[in-house]
Amino acid sequence: MLLNLFGTDDFQLSMSAATIRAVLILGLTALLAGACRPVLRPPPAPTTALIRLEAPPPLADDGDRAALADAVRASLAYYARLPADRGVVFGSESVRVAEVTSSLEALVTVLASDPSWDALAAEIRRRFVVYRATAPAGVLFTGYYLPVVQARATQEGDFRFPVLGRPPDLVTIALDEFACDCTATPQLVGRVGDGRLVPYFTRAEITAAPSPGTPVLAWVDDPVTLFFLQIQGAGSLLFPDGTRRGVGFAASNGRPYVSIGKLLIDEGRLTPDQASMQGIRRWAAEHPEEREHVLNANPRYVFFRPLDGPAVGSLGVPVTAGRTIATDPALYPPGALAFIRVPAEAAAGAGVAPAAAGTASAVPPLARLVLNQDAGAAIRGPERADIFFGEGAEAEATAGRLKARGELYFLAPRAIDLMPQSGALVRRVISD
Repeated sequence: MLLNLFGTDDFQLSMSAATIRAVLILGLTALLAGACRPVLRPPPAPTTALIRLEAPPPLADDGDRAALADAVRASLAYYARLPADRGVVFGSESVRVAEVTSSLEALVTVLASDPSWDALAAEIRRRFVVYRATAPAGVLFTGYYLPVVQARATQEGDFRFPVLGRPPDLVTIALDEFACDCTATPQLVGRVGDGRLVPYFTRAEITAAPSPGTPVLAWVDDPVTLFFLQIQGAGSLLFPDGTRRGVGFAASNGRPYVSIGKLLIDEGRLTPDQASMQGIRRWAAEHPEEREHVLNANPRYVFFRPLDGPAVGSLGVPVTAGRTIATDPALYPPGALAFIRVPAEAAAGAGVAPAAAGTASAVPPLARLVLNQDAGAAIRGPERADIFFGEGAEAEATAGRLKARGELYFLAPRAIDLMPQSGALVRRVISD
């Protein structure tokens, strides 16, 4: 999220705009020197995370067609904001946004006229080539969801844990705004302190004493529930009168994400089979005296904003249950059409205690088309993908249990030839 650092409603400091500007220039000059080389607009970077298949695998789709159409339209809305000639990188090749858009529009047309799988499969064979994620051990799929959290408008009784909005002293700097090619760290998050830009407070510091003026959106009665709301990045606050208010990601404190599940395993408190979302909740309920220590081991803290509409992902478009995935945007093409397959034996467990088939917590096998529309602090590298399962108890149970190795493919518009350009191969795409 790019912000105007010197005059927005969300960012107000007691220091003058001129003082802030001077501080940031001094701090950034030292910080960026030698770490970033200035460029006007870096070209898309080819990666080895995807490899084109000469003989694509059989594709299938076990999901709802209307949901697929909704997800494709959301990606089209994202691409509509980009220059038509910008490259969308698939492995070592790049396709223009205009061509990706044309192929997705054709899918929407087919879904509207004939939603059968045969018609959709024929259109996919005609218009797309398939790339496979090169993760040697397969891609580790996990799930995420929209929590529904009991809340109060004011602090009362057990409802004493605040859902915080963006603090007024938090500064977000997009490095490409300063003409810097910094692929490893595209943005900085911090605050102004002692005449320089310094890292923002940790989770433990924020929990103990939020910055003055930090808005409180609501109060909840369980810090673990709030923690998982932050992990998911969005959710619904449910008030006693039945009112629901959506909240979504506003900013983070910029600190790295640390998995408390892995911490509990490393410390011998949980076994790998117990370290699901439900297992972590049970452990925290049984060990309240150790809860704060474990939660604060993850220094990352997420701040929220009210949502007027549906929850959106990192691309700024709505996420669709069963059809949106989150991956590492440095490796996989944002907004692109993809295909996932998680076999039945993997979906049933793979590091998670088994569940009875047909129960709300059982994870079925998955084989479906999805759209790459989100990202997450824990979703890094070629071997990670997160599937969005929607809102409610069933979505939470499924997302909390899924931890399985599977297959990830991306579909790019079919080309009639390839031309080298800027370190990647640029596709010329078949058009009607």
